[in-house]
Amino acid sequence: MSSHQVIIIGAGIAGAATAWSLKQAGVDDILIIEQEAHAGLHSSSRNAAILRTAIEQPALTQLAIESADFYRNATSSFSAQPLIDEVGLFITAEKDSSAQWMPSSPNSSVSEIRAHYPDFTDQDIDVWHFANEGTLDIHGLLQSFLQGQTVRNNCKVDELLFNNDIATGVRCGDEEIYAQQVVIANGGWANHLCSRTGLNQPFRPHRRHLMVSGPLTQIVHDLPVVWSTGSNEFYFRPESGGLLISACDHELVDPHYGENIDPKIIELFAKKTEYWLPGLSDIQPKHLWSGLRTFSPDNNFVVGPDPSINNLYWAAGLAGHGMTCAYAVGQMLSAWMCDKKCTHPSANDLLPQRLVDIPRLASI
Repeated sequence: MSSHQVIIIGAGIAGAATAWSLKQAGVDDILIIEQEAHAGLHSSSRNAAILRTAIEQPALTQLAIESADFYRNATSSFSAQPLIDEVGLFITAEKDSSAQWMPSSPNSSVSEIRAHYPDFTDQDIDVWHFANEGTLDIHGLLQSFLQGQTVRNNCKVDELLFNNDIATGVRCGDEEIYAQQVVIANGGWANHLCSRTGLNQPFRPHRRHLMVSGPLTQIVHDLPVVWSTGSNEFYFRPESGGLLISACDHELVDPHYGENIDPKIIELFAKKTEYWLPGLSDIQPKHLWSGLRTFSPDNNFVVGPDPSINNLYWAAGLAGHGMTCAYAVGQMLSAWMCDKKCTHPSANDLLPQRLVDIPRLASI
């Protein structure tokens, strides 16, 4: 039996950023428990590594902007290498669409995208350009947050421990580990630990596929990211001499099967590539994989104290924006845990309390 100030369940980006922020606030005795052999094995390492601060939910846009500023200006003690490659990001939307969530009026054009990617569609669509965005070093970011932390791998949390309405630790197999505070930050597996908490399994894990094509002579490494929003959502960027592409599929799955490839996805890749990159309609995947993005019912993050259990906190449902927003998420949860309050303007929008009356998610 061991005891700690804080136990964090999950060594992905949410747990890592929370641990780093707590350490900056003076909390030294932190144990991160990870069910896999390595930290960040699932969503945190199986994403497209894109920095995009314009998000449909205004509360999340604010977190993304703050986090991007931190990554951009990170000291050498946090990361010896730059975390952002500012190749630029184009976002597109259909004319007169519901893209009111964009932070400004369109400031670019299809012709600007085609100057980089001649195979891109010539449709009449709205275009925004974010010159200071692009790609993130997701491995470097995760390791920077984890530096100096104690991570126990290959350790699955089977249940939380309670003393009446107070969280006191976790049980891993036959072992009980105690803590003054417990954080649930295990992504698509968060529903597994909802029993006896104030939440009723509200999290929705969804699968999304990505592919990397073979080498393409017209693709160079410093071309910008292009993300087309709307009903035919699609994004792409350079990778390994070819293109990394997502057809932006969104299938509700059991998290244990979130990384199983759906054979039918090749048809969707072909259809959307022909629509957005008609000159590359015969492109084939050289590498193909899938990963999880986990959502709350309103697509906002779940960050803050449990509504029913004292000393229990949540950092979950990061909806595919975990890397982009991790710094701010960690700062917010650290404030809740250390100060028992958070003055961030987005804090109340993300509180777990809002999900108390959400019905339990049916079996997937």
